[in-house]
Amino acid sequence: MQIQSITGWHEHILAGSKYLKTASNGRSRPGVFNNELIFQLAAMAIENLIVGVSQYHHQMPVDHTLSGLVEALSPACPMDAELADRIKAIEQIDDMCSLKPVHRNAPSDMAIQGILAVGRQVVGFARQHVPWGEVER
Repeated sequence: MQIQSITGWHEHILAGSKYLKTASNGRSRPGVFNNELIFQLAAMAIENLIVGVSQYHHQMPVDHTLSGLVEALSPACPMDAELADRIKAIEQIDDMCSLKPVHRNAPSDMAIQGILAVGRQVVGFARQHVPWGEVER
């Protein structure tokens, strides 16, 4: 018996791809997109992409922290350890899902370059682990 993917997985992949494109394009429009906004868009892109892959493989996370998402996906299709560590490191810059109020500092230009690179790597990972042709329809 073949397990069917959870309905709607491709919507998360598509949303993640769009968030990443917006974040990447935002670098050329500093009057509209500051580093905080670009960082949050890129983080949402990564989250949506991983949720979409997780849904496809029936590995729903307990939480939506980036660490939780990476861990939930491990049984079905583990990530390269370096990519997993880079995703988890994003929480060190800004833990978007923290339950405690924290003072946030704007991410540096280097942090923005890093998170966008991670986002592109996650797109590559997603392309390998879901039928990408269904996303692009």
